[in-house]
Amino acid sequence: MLLIIAAILAALGILALLVVAWVGVPLLLAAAALVVLHVVGARKADDRALTIERARTEPTGAPRTSSGGADTANKRVGQA
Repeated sequence: MLLIIAAILAALGILALLVVAWVGVPLLLAAAALVVLHVVGARKADDRALTIERARTEPTGAPRTSSGGADTANKRVGQA
């Protein structure tokens, strides 16, 4: 909700900057303040908020030898 209000204020601020510059500046500052409040509130609620998680190492698909006497599916059905 806070971000929606900030977006509306930012749009009004940009529109006001095009018409009368001195009216748009306070609206843009208010929108920026609301975004900052939203970010700070999100960080207080959860430390992991707004962080980028690194992906786990995925398997490469490189072939390897079977372990423990296991055979390939083709060998099990007698194809190879």
